Amino acid sequence: MPFSNFRTSEDRLRFSEEQSRAWVEYSPACTKIVDLNFNLQFMSAAGVESLGIDDITEYYGKPYPFEFYPQTFRDEMSKNLIKARDTSNIVKQEAAVMDTNGNNVWFHSTIVPISESGKQIDYFMVVSIETTEQNRVRQELEQLNNELETKIHRRTLELEVANKQLHHTSETDFLTQIPNRLAFDRRLCENTATAKRNKNHLSLLMVDIDHFKHYNDKYGHDIGDNVLQHIAKIIDESLTRKTDFVARFGGEEFAVLLPETGASSALLLAEKIRENVLSQEINSGQLAKKKITVSIGAASLKGDTLNPTDLFKRADKALFVAKNSGRNNCKASQT
Repeated sequence: MPFSNFRTSEDRLRFSEEQSRAWVEYSPACTKIVDLNFNLQFMSAAGVESLGIDDITEYYGKPYPFEFYPQTFRDEMSKNLIKARDTSNIVKQEAAVMDTNGNNVWFHSTIVPISESGKQIDYFMVVSIETTEQNRVRQELEQLNNELETKIHRRTLELEVANKQLHHTSETDFLTQIPNRLAFDRRLCENTATAKRNKNHLSLLMVDIDHFKHYNDKYGHDIGDNVLQHIAKIIDESLTRKTDFVARFGGEEFAVLLPETGASSALLLAEKIRENVLSQEINSGQLAKKKITVSIGAASLKGDTLNPTDLFKRADKALFVAKNSGRNNCKASQT
């Protein structure tokens, strides 16, 4: 009947009983009728096909959900049927059932309480749409996402390690394997800021290998490199605190930063380093019987007078005095 010919509410289109039965029977949705005792009274062709049941009539009048379903599904469906009965509300769930061949089949189910009289519930219509393929795709996506997250996490860790290694390499002297000038400059600024904030002393030692150019020119760079490596090790092992810091400043010079250390303590450590160099035999081929010595300049500043430039200038000036005083000695900056 054309829409223009509708005149009253009685003219509205209604399904006949035969049309309704045909829609339920041949709909792609699995439709089940369950009575108030939760016994199955009807299942549409879509459900029978999904579950692989040969003769569904054998299950009519038997408790629903079926015994061959997983216990978790049975518990969930039973709970929701009771909820729909007690509240007269529509209840939804999504879970996997097991077909007669033992395969998991996923369904999104809607439990609808039906009242033909409009007063009390007469039965339940359970409409289920198979979502096995959607769940398979979802699980595959989740697995792919997990694998991707694992790869990203592993790659992130590898990048962090690579960055740390790069940072270490960029701030490490390749010959002596102690921090280089770049690391010293950064550490000097950090230590200065901390000392000013805490109103503590910061001391700096400048260490120079005596007559190093002569060793290099006479015995060759291989022996010179060996001397540098030994001196770096001796200085590093002379430091007892984790906060003390030694770096190769350049050429034959080394710099030692001593946080929270005053002038007298800095000079004592300078003497310790000098004596350790003098007392330890440096086995460098033709230099085996020769004594290697160092000259050291020390400076210490605190408070408003503390800044990286002045601290370095004072230590460098003290080193100049030590070298011009016969070498193999330590001198402190004169304030």
